[in-house]
Amino acid sequence: MKRILCLLLMALLLLSLSACGGEEPSPLPESVAVTDAFGNSVNLTPDARVVSCYGSFADCWLLSGGSLVGATDDAVEEGIVSSDTVSVVGTVKNINLERIVALQPDYVILSADLAAHLKLKEALQAAKIPHGYFRVDTFSDYKALMGQFCAVNRREDLYQIHVSDVEEAISALMEKIPKNTEKTVLLLRVYSTGMKAKSDDNLAGQILKEFGLVNIADGNPSLLEDLSVEKIILEDPDYVVALAMGEQEAADEFLRQNVENNPAWAGLTAVKNGAYFMLPKELFHYKPNERWAESYEYLAKRIYPQVFG
Repeated sequence: MKRILCLLLMALLLLSLSACGGEEPSPLPESVAVTDAFGNSVNLTPDARVVSCYGSFADCWLLSGGSLVGATDDAVEEGIVSSDTVSVVGTVKNINLERIVALQPDYVILSADLAAHLKLKEALQAAKIPHGYFRVDTFSDYKALMGQFCAVNRREDLYQIHVSDVEEAISALMEKIPKNTEKTVLLLRVYSTGMKAKSDDNLAGQILKEFGLVNIADGNPSLLEDLSVEKIILEDPDYVVALAMGEQEAADEFLRQNVENNPAWAGLTAVKNGAYFMLPKELFHYKPNERWAESYEYLAKRIYPQVFG
């Protein structure tokens, strides 16, 4: 009887110890430092509550395996998120700070190129909301951003799909680009009421530069302020490439009325040779993200049809 009692007491003791100790708690996910365009770092974990105030960056965060609690309406309009599952925190240029604060985010993603975003810095700091400003003008910028986001979300597989595979496709294409062609280009940004020459401060300009083309605005900086038809005729670029701002149809109509029907423009070598074209907004106005290789390919086929036709 004593032996049975001892065994019962030992069993109760073991149960008691098990109940007290329980299973070891799951370790908290390690944080990863995310550094923005201004060198500011914030440690994030995969379960971070994130708000994106720019559609393209919202897309990047989702492509890296993350989830969003808030986004601006451009992300909804572009089909990146649904307003049924993600709170809308205003427009990309008119952000509602109160809505962001109400979401209690661990991190807010902002654009380093938008004045409306830069103005939020002090308010976010006062509210003690961690945030970061980013800039993506080249594939290298996109690669660096996705490297950080995928590291936070522990998704090396998604980095392979959305970055490494894309990079391989771009590298393969670049090997076929003719070297030392000495071709020139005029890059235009077209509005419904006017147009401006652009340099390489945008992704189309960067790709054209990588292709070895010389932008005539680089040698004539005044073209960036005043689009002089006389100077353009004098330079007579081999290519004229246009990018619409705002409504595509309105930009197309402006080109028809002011370029295609203008004898001076019609006399340009690029226009006569059919080397004058408008770029699709989805690949060049918005950040292409996982479609970067498509942006390179589109321009390659238009610039070098004899190679990529």
